[in-house]
Amino acid sequence: MYDFHGRTGIVTGAGSGIGRATALLLAQSGATVLGVGRRTGPLDEVAASARGFDGKILPYVADVTDEDKVTAMVNELERNVGPISFQFNNAGIGGAHKTIVDLSLAELDEIMNVSFRAVFIGMKYALPAMKRAGGGAIVNCGSLLSFKGAVRRGDYAMAKHAVMALTKTAAGEHAKDNIQVNCVCPGPIDTPLQHASEVLVNPEDPTYERRRYEVGIPMGRYGTPEEVAEVVTFLLSGRVPYLSGAAIPLDGSFLAV
Repeated sequence: MYDFHGRTGIVTGAGSGIGRATALLLAQSGATVLGVGRRTGPLDEVAASARGFDGKILPYVADVTDEDKVTAMVNELERNVGPISFQFNNAGIGGAHKTIVDLSLAELDEIMNVSFRAVFIGMKYALPAMKRAGGGAIVNCGSLLSFKGAVRRGDYAMAKHAVMALTKTAAGEHAKDNIQVNCVCPGPIDTPLQHASEVLVNPEDPTYERRRYEVGIPMGRYGTPEEVAEVVTFLLSGRVPYLSGAAIPLDGSFLAV
């Protein structure tokens, strides 16, 4: 178990999947978590699930691509709850699943806005807050496609490569501020986002896509949101201060062989 008692921070995309699992683990570990998302219902549900934990989840509806909304969010959290010591930039979308030729500029703009620009905006305002607090830790959600390309996934791969580059840059710029910045890079994880991608790619038989993925994964299965949450929480814990600027695959050995 991790000790986050007395610590306050932000998890985006907290209403489902990896964000939900991470927010719950942090709250279970004693943290006060601002759980950010676009829909009230899922955020209220995850906050209710944390009742009885040492920490708590505060639901916060916001568009993390809107700079003014993010500025207000960080200021309110700092002023009304406490110094910000951790941030998990997890909100994202799956992309259009089209070739580069077929991909529209509007579709490219959409994924870059949600999956990259939102990470940039979140860090832009959380980093000074953490510096004021004397340090902290940020984890950004990359992907296996932070390391490689994939057919019909050019938009997603571009966004996730950019997230990894931003992570490494921020880690270098803020190393002397006692701020760690790392990137977790999951493979296929059993989440609503992954299931939606399967349906988009193969609406006639979405389970085929899962079987196809699992054949290529040495462990033979999808990861779970809880497994990713464990890695993210470790990275946010500050247990190893020298660990910064890393991009960590979480993929059942997919990239290894």
